[in-house]
Amino acid sequence: MDPFTLGAGFGFGALLVGIIFAVVCSSFAKEKGRSGGWWGLWGFLTTFIALVVLVLLPRRTVIAAGR
Repeated sequence: MDPFTLGAGFGFGALLVGIIFAVVCSSFAKEKGRSGGWWGLWGFLTTFIALVVLVLLPRRTVIAAGR
């Protein structure tokens, strides 16, 4: 099992990206005088909403050249 994705294709890596995005959103919100906690939460959840959309998309089929 891959320790980065926990065998699911989006495990620890997605969590790490979500945390990084939450920190970035929170810091931008604080600079603008907004609530950093709420914007950080929205930034974290946005990452996982994107992952759900990617999982639900249909697979693309690859057509081999020359066939």
